[in-house]
Amino acid sequence: MFSFRTLGALELRSPAGDDLGAVLGGQKLVALLAYLAIARPRGLHRRDTLVGLLWPELDQERARAALRHTAYRLRRVLGSGAIVSRGDEDIGIDAKIVRCDAAEFDALLEAGSVAEALALYRGDLLPGFFLSGAPDFERWLDDERVRLRGRASSSASTYAADRARAGHPEEAAQWA
Repeated sequence: MFSFRTLGALELRSPAGDDLGAVLGGQKLVALLAYLAIARPRGLHRRDTLVGLLWPELDQERARAALRHTAYRLRRVLGSGAIVSRGDEDIGIDAKIVRCDAAEFDALLEAGSVAEALALYRGDLLPGFFLSGAPDFERWLDDERVRLRGRASSSASTYAADRARAGHPEEAAQWA
């Protein structure tokens, strides 16, 4: 399974643990992978949404061609099964092939595994990442940063209080 780290850093690792960060040199490549892995609801996303987010300056035909090319480049890095599609309108990422820490963070919190989730949160989502000329993507990214930071903060606070009540003051202090 590939590991796509987005919280506190940008890192892509192969199933063998090799750093594949160099292949993510393109900003649109990172943006597409991040959106497919993190955007809610999880699963498939409309191609029209993606072209509007990532290539707003292009006409529909050229934007769809750019999306096809970027998805092709991702498939070359991650394998053909990593990027899935349904017809010509929907595209997504196979979470069984690409593990994303931000998506896993949300899933662990939903499952009540707070300590495990908080261990994944190592900082803001895609720190320092900026996609010029894509204001809707930037707005989505900023909103996700705020949402994830808020979930981490409130979860840590609640968990610290729980650990204090359970008689573990050292753990409580760590999470506080």
